[in-house]
Amino acid sequence: MPVKQRWSDVTIVTPEGQQASDLLIDGGRIAGLVPRGTVVGEDWQPVDGKGAILFPGLLDLLQHGFGEHLYCDVDAGAVATNSQVMLRHGVTGFLPAIPCLPPASMEGVLSRLAAQCGEARGARALGVHSEGPCFGSPGAHNPENILAPSAGLAERMLAAADGRLKAVTVAPEREGAEAFIAVLKRAGVSIHLGHSLARPEHIPRYVSWGLDAVTHMYNVMPTYPPGGMGVHVVSLTDALLAEPTLALGLIADGIHVDPQLVKLLAQLPDDRVFLETDAMKYAGTPGRTFEFYPGYVVTSAPGKAVRDAKGGLCGSSLAPDEAMRNYLAFSGKDLVRAAHATSLVPARVLGMENEIGSLERGKLADFAVLDPTTLSVKATYVGGERLYGSV
Repeated sequence: MPVKQRWSDVTIVTPEGQQASDLLIDGGRIAGLVPRGTVVGEDWQPVDGKGAILFPGLLDLLQHGFGEHLYCDVDAGAVATNSQVMLRHGVTGFLPAIPCLPPASMEGVLSRLAAQCGEARGARALGVHSEGPCFGSPGAHNPENILAPSAGLAERMLAAADGRLKAVTVAPEREGAEAFIAVLKRAGVSIHLGHSLARPEHIPRYVSWGLDAVTHMYNVMPTYPPGGMGVHVVSLTDALLAEPTLALGLIADGIHVDPQLVKLLAQLPDDRVFLETDAMKYAGTPGRTFEFYPGYVVTSAPGKAVRDAKGGLCGSSLAPDEAMRNYLAFSGKDLVRAAHATSLVPARVLGMENEIGSLERGKLADFAVLDPTTLSVKATYVGGERLYGSV
């Protein structure tokens, strides 16, 4: 039976602010936040936080790989291994992702990767993110693998993932996208706009179909030349900013998105921005060269973008906690705002905010213990159980 814990001498980052309170954990869930010195009984095991910061577990909704693994290769044990690796970075939940894959193999890969999510014993593998295959612009994905959206394709993807398809990135301007999105929404899948050539004036209509979020805001999105009359020409990104219900995914490496734009996004309401790494194979390592797909060779380096031989971007080599610290530095915001971006907003995007995403009564006790000076991860707890590090 899980031990009842009472954490003291900690600062707790909540959605409303930083609290110098004690954290109570019972049965793997948060039983409450109480003022220091509150009498709660003798059956609580004391945990001395030694001045640490308790930060909600980080959630990464777009991760193509990490360490030695590229998830679309479906190496045996890849998700299980990285669910342990993620703990070192304060991550308590993530979505392994697939790119645009050859049509003949996509459903098989999706099925095997979804099955691997059930093997995770560290950070929670919350399901699979299919980035594609219905794109308007390929970016670094193989253009030969792009498919037209349809209700039938959505049904095949859902069947292959066997209930574990949690997010799909789609270009909504593609013919057939409305029916594709409708099938996925009925199954509870989070729909993200990305790799899109959508016209700005059409974005409100696409949002009405059920778009929840934007994949890697500013990346693989068109801009338009000046109109020649001194009037700003509204771009796709402008139109996305204007939609109050859309959460905007952000790769905070300082390369994919200029730090000044990160600062701009941070001025939006706190439910608008979330961090995603778009991490690739060898993220979190000294970095190496690998094939993202046959014939397309890219190179990963720590804390930097993954690039091809021409300098083109192909995801990042970010670790999620590194992205969090970058966001703080670029935005000028505090830990409370950072916790919305790393944890609560992505939980809402998945419709899981009642279970995870913040340190509030009744939610799962998923959190990172941060050094108050460096904000490095000292320990990570999932369901109230320490799975990494020490206090």
